[in-house]
Amino acid sequence: MIRTNAFKAITLTCALAVTAACAGVRKTTTDVNPSVQRSPTCAAAIAVYNSRSEVPYDYYELAWVEAEGNSVWTTDNQLQTQIRNGAAKVGANAVIVNPVEQSKTTIKVLGEAIGTSSATQKTSALAIYMPADQGRVTTACGNR
Repeated sequence: MIRTNAFKAITLTCALAVTAACAGVRKTTTDVNPSVQRSPTCAAAIAVYNSRSEVPYDYYELAWVEAEGNSVWTTDNQLQTQIRNGAAKVGANAVIVNPVEQSKTTIKVLGEAIGTSSATQKTSALAIYMPADQGRVTTACGNR
């Protein structure tokens, strides 16, 4: 009887830890240019550039968007989706992204699997607005 109750308690604890670890991606957005206020766009209209030199037009910097999730349960695509959503909310039509940083060591990954939140991956991006690219945004989002 005691052995059965202990097994149930351990199973419940592990299930709760895994559920907590699967909580998802955390995103923060920091306004870097309060003088520029834009209406929200849609995530489908957010172009992604890997460096400032790739951006084809002049642009305004709107916000810094950061996304973080655990390395075991979060994909790079989930991080990118959160970055795009955050950029769209501030009215951006593109982001300049930084590479995803991962802290994957065997111990951290094992710890993450049991819910200790020790293995993370992070990325950040600068949300920008390019006035010359508004036509593409209207096509992607409609008249917002």
